[in-house]
Amino acid sequence: MRNPPLTALVLTVIALGAIGCGSLSPSVALQSSASASAPGDASSSATGLASRPPSSASPSAPAGSDVSGTITSGKIERTYLLHLPPATTRLQPTPIVVAFHGWPMTALRMADVTHLSAVADAHGFAVLYPQGYGDSWSVPGGLPTPAHQAGVDDVAFVRALLDSVGPQYHVDTTRAVATGISNGGHLVQTLGCALADHLVGIVPVAAPLPIGNNSKCSPSRSLSVLEIVGTFDQKAATFPDTLAFWEHADKCPGVPVSSSLSDAALDQTTVTISSFTKCRGGTEVTGYLVNGGGHAWPGGKPLGGTDEVGVTTRQFDASELIWDFLSRHE
Repeated sequence: MRNPPLTALVLTVIALGAIGCGSLSPSVALQSSASASAPGDASSSATGLASRPPSSASPSAPAGSDVSGTITSGKIERTYLLHLPPATTRLQPTPIVVAFHGWPMTALRMADVTHLSAVADAHGFAVLYPQGYGDSWSVPGGLPTPAHQAGVDDVAFVRALLDSVGPQYHVDTTRAVATGISNGGHLVQTLGCALADHLVGIVPVAAPLPIGNNSKCSPSRSLSVLEIVGTFDQKAATFPDTLAFWEHADKCPGVPVSSSLSDAALDQTTVTISSFTKCRGGTEVTGYLVNGGGHAWPGGKPLGGTDEVGVTTRQFDASELIWDFLSRHE
């Protein structure tokens, strides 16, 4: 299923006044094991691609390769890190997850916190880690980040980046899953409204929609949503209100089905799951509420000390969950 032309308006998202990943390290230069060609160059290191392997690819798959590159958007040179899976596991066509860091944070730090690249190697998808301007993103109506104060158009940047990276590295950037944490997660909510022609789904982490600020969001088509929120980090009403907004946008029938994960980690967190299925166009709206969970990437590296950002739950791995989500909708 291909997406219709973009007609959506940009979502006005007011980023919450909670912790913005403030304990993270300052800007780190992107490094990679391979060098990218200029965005306009058709050459690519992605050759010798294998046919689609079984979905239960081994987590011990050989490591893929990292490519750092640049692209000019809005007269600003922007950078990115692209992780390509090894030929032995690479899916055809190759799906992609676009992962947006928080503020202040870097693309390299996002890769380290989430271990999405290792998950991608096991299952055969690519991961794109864009670098925000001033280690931040510009979210319309959001916090005064360096990117926002500079008037950066990050929706235009992401569109140009996907259009460039897709053909250059032979990945399917017309049906991507966008994920992000904190400031990056709020940008993902915006992209769900303004860039639906390039996306099949969004996975915002620690970044629910602010209550009462969704009126300017009108996606050009339905797309699936997986929301991950910790109760230590966010106001209680933001979780059901975010699910209700996307459930309405996707015209989901009935009421959500509720379930919970078993307390396998014994880490003082529990997980409640709410799911709307059989929504318009085969989409879904699912939420993972981490009771007692902090400002964190579940199953990933902590963003800071527990006293500052709360508990990073080990009840599930958000990166593996994103693969499950992607595999249902690619």
